[in-house]
Amino acid sequence: MLNHAAEWLRDQSLEHLGVEVEYLPRSGQARVVRALVGRTLFRGENRYGATVRTEARDFLVSSLELVNEPERGDRVRWNGRLFEVLAPNGEPHWRWSDGHMNTRRIHTKEIGDDHVE
Repeated sequence: MLNHAAEWLRDQSLEHLGVEVEYLPRSGQARVVRALVGRTLFRGENRYGATVRTEARDFLVSSLELVNEPERGDRVRWNGRLFEVLAPNGEPHWRWSDGHMNTRRIHTKEIGDDHVE
């Protein structure tokens, strides 16, 4: 029952709050998917012991639309900008956004305008 509620919430969020993005895997076909746009703040220490903060642009995508695991180096095109799938400090570049594995949270870094290939 909770899984059905989580699926319903995911579908409603993507339908009413989501935006269309183009997912460009390193291998395979590019495709348009709906995503929620978010961010994650990563913290780490540099070699001098100072805290370094890095912000990632996140794209939350339904596991039904993005069946294969995102890979480092995949790209996302959104809002005239290009983002590369990656995360700092050896962190995983994606994770499940819910306990029922309905939504993937993909961490990216902006790499330029959408004409960069």
